[in-house]
Amino acid sequence: MPALAQFDFKAELTGSSTARSSFLQLQALVAVILSYQVLFTQTGTFLGQTQLAVVLGLLLTCGAIMVAPERWVSASWFPGALALGDTAMVTALIYWSGNLSSELYLAYFAILLIATMTRTQQQMIMFFGVILLVYGAALFREVQQSGLVLEQHLLRMPLLLVMAVFYGRTVETVRSLTQFDSLTGFPNKRKFMSLVAEAVEHARATKVMLGVVTVSVDGFKMVTDTFGHHAGDHVMKAAASRLTQGPAFGHTVSRSGATEFALLMKNVSAPHDCVALAKNVLKTMEPAFFLGSREIFVTSNVGIAMYPKDAEEADGLVRNAEAALSRAKDQGKRAYSLYSADMHEQAVQRLELAQHLRKAIERDELRIFYQPQMDVRTGHLIGFEALLRWTHPELGPISPGHFIALAEETGLIVPIGQWTLRKACGQLKSWQQTGKPRVRVAVNLSVRQLAETNLVSMISHALKLTAVEPEYLEIELTESLLLQDQPNTLETLRALKGLGVRLAIDDFGTGYSALSYLQRFPIDTIKIDQSFTRNIVSNPESQAIVSAIIGMATALNLRVVAEGVESEEQLAFLRKEGCQECQGYYFGRPLPAEEAASFFLQHHSGAVRIA
Repeated sequence: MPALAQFDFKAELTGSSTARSSFLQLQALVAVILSYQVLFTQTGTFLGQTQLAVVLGLLLTCGAIMVAPERWVSASWFPGALALGDTAMVTALIYWSGNLSSELYLAYFAILLIATMTRTQQQMIMFFGVILLVYGAALFREVQQSGLVLEQHLLRMPLLLVMAVFYGRTVETVRSLTQFDSLTGFPNKRKFMSLVAEAVEHARATKVMLGVVTVSVDGFKMVTDTFGHHAGDHVMKAAASRLTQGPAFGHTVSRSGATEFALLMKNVSAPHDCVALAKNVLKTMEPAFFLGSREIFVTSNVGIAMYPKDAEEADGLVRNAEAALSRAKDQGKRAYSLYSADMHEQAVQRLELAQHLRKAIERDELRIFYQPQMDVRTGHLIGFEALLRWTHPELGPISPGHFIALAEETGLIVPIGQWTLRKACGQLKSWQQTGKPRVRVAVNLSVRQLAETNLVSMISHALKLTAVEPEYLEIELTESLLLQDQPNTLETLRALKGLGVRLAIDDFGTGYSALSYLQRFPIDTIKIDQSFTRNIVSNPESQAIVSAIIGMATALNLRVVAEGVESEEQLAFLRKEGCQECQGYYFGRPLPAEEAASFFLQHHSGAVRIA
């Protein structure tokens, strides 16, 4: 989605700050050289207060660079504009001093403007030749006319050469900062847009097709949060290398965002070419990356837009490729999507929904529903799972699968998760205070929340604030989250166990389940995903999987909760296999807090020991 696509603003600002610093150093050098000229010029014009005023003006020019807007400093026209400004100052000083010939002015002009055009070593050599020729000829003529070799003329030549070299290097540095990514060396988004615009013009003239392919690398932020920016940079460089040496070989590759790349495919014969490349990109990103001996897995998604079918201008082509990427993310991990006309409208709706979600908490639009968890053997209520629901006053109920993913993407899941935890704990304490049996409440934890450094203290504060005993709170984590193998994950989970809360693996069996994770992490409960429970009556494979999970959990002394139980037949099979707890529509749908309170009286004859 283009409206919500993350762009590497931090890198852009860093580049602009470095460019500003380079220009400031350059202008300081210019101020020193021109101040030297002014102070050593003993004419009626440059005496006393006039000299000080000119020097102050040169310093103010440096100050102007310090406060100039970022968009000016990083613009491609800024070096040339600065050179013209310096040339204008030199022209005025020459005119007022009256002791330099017009040829010397032309030498300054050549130095400042030619330096901004210098890009290669050959051009630099030619540049030095022009400087020596023009300045030397001007100096020779003045010596002939005056019969004197003025000291300041001889000193000025090396100073001008230094200034010229400084100009050239500064301009080249700024070109690199404003057009290329410093980590990968790829064109950045600004440069990529200009390359796409050029390619579109050529394609329009030659009647050929183009393809823009956007690639997101998911899981990168967790690597950075866990191992530091150096490790994150290592993974990003490795991902960039895989792209250029593999499926993107021969195509223009850009780093268009913090975790995104963009590819420009020229002379595409059919959309199938872009689809084939997208599949290769997804396959290329599947193998593990290595940080020393540690394996790091990331996933990727790909969006595709074609010229001229999807857009006839560069901006629209890139924007539509980003919209297709957003659609691919909605489809799940390792997916690609071709742009379709309805995506723009959906992108606008998604942006509006994100804006509504930001205000949902303060407008009291969020609610927590509680789905009962039952003891299979006794039929007693032993807990609830807290499930977040959102009802917008105009849009009505919003699907959790829709807004939870949006909250993850925008980072709103962190404050929403804190609100959910406090509300659920507060409700649990309220039930306890009104004489309801003591049951536990389970709250889901997202990947984004687990990466927060203050997670343990936040949960501890919520427990103290609501006076809920830690053993009645269960934190649910998805299996894929644990499989990231992050060192801080183990440390965080141990700290949570130290608080006394229970830990559960949600959706067990949907990832790359491994016994080593069950042994390594301090887990109390395994929740069998409803995709297995749904077919256990008729599908022998599902029966075998569920039986194996229950047997494994029993051997490891872990509780088992089966999700998605909807029939007596499913319950009978689970009871026979030794499953301890279940939840699903057979027992009850997620209920508002008021209805959940009455559920106690119908399905609980006494408190159940939690251990």
